[in-house]
Amino acid sequence: MTPRDALRLLQSEIIQVAGCTEPAAIAFAFRTLIRLGAAPPDPRRPARLEVSRDAFRNASTAVVPRLNVPGILAAAAAGLASKADTFNVFADFDLRRARAFMKQPDWLQTAPVRRTGLWVRLRLAPDSEILLQGRHDHIQRLIVNGRDRTPRPPVLPPPPSLDDAFALARTRHPKLEALALDFITRQVPSEKGFALIDQVARRVAGRMAGYAHPVMTITGSGNQGIFLALPYRHLHARQGDAILPAVVFSLLAQVHLSHRHNRLSSECGLATKAAPALAAGLAFARGASPAAIRHLFRDIPSRIGPLPCEGAEPVCGDKARRALQAVIDDPSWPAEFSASPPRATGRPAKS
Repeated sequence: MTPRDALRLLQSEIIQVAGCTEPAAIAFAFRTLIRLGAAPPDPRRPARLEVSRDAFRNASTAVVPRLNVPGILAAAAAGLASKADTFNVFADFDLRRARAFMKQPDWLQTAPVRRTGLWVRLRLAPDSEILLQGRHDHIQRLIVNGRDRTPRPPVLPPPPSLDDAFALARTRHPKLEALALDFITRQVPSEKGFALIDQVARRVAGRMAGYAHPVMTITGSGNQGIFLALPYRHLHARQGDAILPAVVFSLLAQVHLSHRHNRLSSECGLATKAAPALAAGLAFARGASPAAIRHLFRDIPSRIGPLPCEGAEPVCGDKARRALQAVIDDPSWPAEFSASPPRATGRPAKS
């Protein structure tokens, strides 16, 4: 894999989003059809929404930002009232209009379907429908007023191998490291007065409870983005840009592991992807071999134990704490985390 291919792939996998990505996908489906000219639903002509069981589970339980209400109806209402042209639909919607849609819910018919992963199909009329599949923002089919508006899918490189991750992180490509720095610095802000493990747990729990601050997501997950970014931002404040190869490695490892595991499943991705990806990057920074990294990919989830995904709820914060503790207990965990924060402000000089 070339640095250019890796950059394109990571740019497609890192998206800034307010709120949980499963309800955001539902809102995105509504917003896309309405933005392109489909007529909005009403009780006489209700929208028909079908959602895979994995997406249904999370969308039914996550709180929609600003509306501060959980559930699919809230996500759909926000999508109808959204002004956004991107996947970040909850960042800009008419709150009063969304609440008006919620007061008369007869315009929406919802049904879970026996599919796994991310799958959302919305029909506003016999001649207007959209299908999202695989990735949260991937439009598989789009028909508006009888016209096929399906966008041409981007041609993306295949997921990186572990050898690719080693080679690319060692290259220290400026654009890859700039992307890594952007990922950690634009992530949700830190909370002063809390230990790192508490910050991660609180930010994950808060996001599930409707925290409106945009989150840098990775492979469709904001919780996993928080989990990866906050420790590295802490390290960047101490080590400067010397830590960026490890960030690049973790991001590539996250994509690698997301290809091995389902992007959205009944297993918590913090345990199967984000925790081993974080541990792998930290171990890479200490000179670990590919064999040692492969061992971490198996060992970290084993240490965490079963973490079933029961929905997008504040209890996800406890799961983040448990997953991060497994990484902390690994010998690759840096000693810098026990040090006091530096007093200097601003970006550290390049090493």
